[in-house]
Amino acid sequence: MKKALPRSVYAIFGVIVLLFAGLVYAWSTFSKPLTNIWTPGALTWTSTIVMCAFCIGGLISGRMQKRGINLKVIMIIGAVLMLAGFALSGLLGNATGSILFIFIGFGGFGGLGAGLAYNVILSAVGAWFPDKQGLISGILLMGFGISSFLMGLLYAANVDQMDGKGGIPWYICFLAIGIGCFIFITIGALVVRRPGPEFVAPEPKPGKKRKNTTEPYEDVPTTSMVKRANFWLMFIWATITTVAGFAVVFLGTPIATAAVPTLNNSASLLAMIVGLISIFNGIGRILFGALFDKAGYKVTLLGICICFIVSMGLIILAMLTGSLIFLIIGYVTTGLAFGGVTTSQSAYCNKMFGAKYYAQNLPIMILVILPASFGTKLVQAVQSSLEGGGMSPTGAYIVVLCGVAAICLIAGIIALFIKKPVTAEQKEQA
Repeated sequence: MKKALPRSVYAIFGVIVLLFAGLVYAWSTFSKPLTNIWTPGALTWTSTIVMCAFCIGGLISGRMQKRGINLKVIMIIGAVLMLAGFALSGLLGNATGSILFIFIGFGGFGGLGAGLAYNVILSAVGAWFPDKQGLISGILLMGFGISSFLMGLLYAANVDQMDGKGGIPWYICFLAIGIGCFIFITIGALVVRRPGPEFVAPEPKPGKKRKNTTEPYEDVPTTSMVKRANFWLMFIWATITTVAGFAVVFLGTPIATAAVPTLNNSASLLAMIVGLISIFNGIGRILFGALFDKAGYKVTLLGICICFIVSMGLIILAMLTGSLIFLIIGYVTTGLAFGGVTTSQSAYCNKMFGAKYYAQNLPIMILVILPASFGTKLVQAVQSSLEGGGMSPTGAYIVVLCGVAAICLIAGIIALFIKKPVTAEQKEQA
């Protein structure tokens, strides 16, 4: 048997793979020059398609792992799909002028490929860290989360925005990105593997006791998981908090300019401030992951809700006072809270339902992004309706932010009702 590498190496390659798999969520940046070819309204359907395809890819990946298909095969299929997705979108989309190739390529193939790789990395690399499930989930998902920010900046700095300033044609950029995804995900596929049965997590340092906060309560198959109240309570909690994060992300620029009108005079400063949400989203994934390991799921879920409520209050204060400082702190705390949501889903899924069925259970848990995306559209529709009804933009945003704070309060109450399962051993002792 091939000798195992230090588990930190698997973590590093896992982050690299997710850094490229996460590019499918950079559509808002990738699509900017494409608005000169197709309407923004038509292009927004790509993000909806990519989210659906990503979820389907995760489900397929889980089923493939359950059937014993080699992880390398699954990841290489994902790499090929991402290459095909970017190439199809760029070359055929440009050659034919048909947006259908964008939908099928970037949305369909790209989303499927990312979902396949995402599921393998979280389940395989996570298995090397049974003692630090929250932290490793946060580290891996940090790569996935900051991907759109880092790669988006690189893309935006080099692509031809069709504004007369020159640059690399968008379809060539797409092809280059697809090749990069294929190379790095394939390299990751050749390195990453699950630990063997002989693997034992390192013992804590002398004088430190390992807290039993991440050891799974029991192994629960998907068919049983979806019948449990603690699954649905977590699913609802995650849906609500994802809506809260999406609402501020999607409305980040107009909220910022409504709060501090002078930001309209500096596009770079505005972009930097809104970008704080993405930066601290990555940091929040690690911080709340570590909190999950130290304090457990309930404290973590409540902490995220409190962080969201505080952030909404700070942004409202920024709108009432015109304070740039309140706005910056509000966006930082929003990013931290939003980052904690995805990490908590991953760590909670392992904690409550075990590692044995994790690859099949996690894709079900992350389906929250589908109802959350519709919830976010509802939030945006409410804001537009209020403004269309005569309310000032500032007033409309304040109402929306108050609503977001209210649903986060509801999410916090829901977290209080999530109970530990009664295991078979405990039933026998009762």
